[in-house]
Amino acid sequence: MKKAVAILLAACVGLGFLPVVNAQSYPLKPVTLIVATGPGGGFDLVARRLEKALSKNLGQSVVVVNRPGSGSLVGTLAALNAPADGYTLLMGGLSNIVFNGSMYKKRPYDPMADFVGIGIVAQTPYVMLARKDLPESDLAGVRKYARANPGKLNIANAGSGTGQQVLAAAFLKETGADIVQVPYQAAQAVYTDLLGGRVDLFVDSLPSARRFIESQQVHALFTTGARRDALFPNLPTARESGLPGSEMTSWFGLFASAKTPSDVLARLHKALEASLKDEELRSQLEVGGFQPVPYVPAAETAKYVASEYQKWTQVIRSAGITLD
Repeated sequence: MKKAVAILLAACVGLGFLPVVNAQSYPLKPVTLIVATGPGGGFDLVARRLEKALSKNLGQSVVVVNRPGSGSLVGTLAALNAPADGYTLLMGGLSNIVFNGSMYKKRPYDPMADFVGIGIVAQTPYVMLARKDLPESDLAGVRKYARANPGKLNIANAGSGTGQQVLAAAFLKETGADIVQVPYQAAQAVYTDLLGGRVDLFVDSLPSARRFIESQQVHALFTTGARRDALFPNLPTARESGLPGSEMTSWFGLFASAKTPSDVLARLHKALEASLKDEELRSQLEVGGFQPVPYVPAAETAKYVASEYQKWTQVIRSAGITLD
């Protein structure tokens, strides 16, 4: 039997048919989906919700593997350095597809050239939080106090290279307020001090901040999405608050090496398109506080990612944020 298969494959190669055989057979083994952060964060939560639907529509197991380290650098490079055959995919988002490309003076990779987006899966806004006992419980009050008392307020971020750091920089530039930035290693440590009254302000993803807002342990000042969030319809957006430059949506998508064969990419696009119509997946994302994103063609995904890269690269370089 093996000999017959070998003869058939040799004949296909001779006739130039092998690429067609590959297109029909992919995937022949489990597919690894690398998450370049640890368990429990936005990347991980979206990937693990996508895992089941994508496995079903690829007809092969998709296995989520966490590869954290150096922000999102270790896992992203692991995906890039794997064979470009469609068996190693990457959960991409603002930090590893947009931010890393402009935060390193010596770029370890070019996100716009080295990766190709299969599609965006989900998105969520950030939210600006203030400690509960801060006398100024709305944005107007915070801005007024900060201008009258330069250096008296502080704003935390969850570490270098994070959306929290970039948004804090955009917020400070746009308001012109003299507010001290305080870097932390992770969001959990920030919440300990925010709830304890040692931190005044913090911007975080809405799913992560949701329980603290609902339990009234913090004040929410505004969200950073293009429109008001359905969970908090009374909370204004950054644009409505006079801060259009602080409008940011954290998004999570499926990416592959740009060297992946076109027929394999086509198969992945088809599988993701079907997955994003899966009601169970959509429901799981919504319950987790994420907004499912309808599938769009590859060209539209590429255009969107490029526009995000251009916008935030300008903010990052203007703020002088670097990771090396």
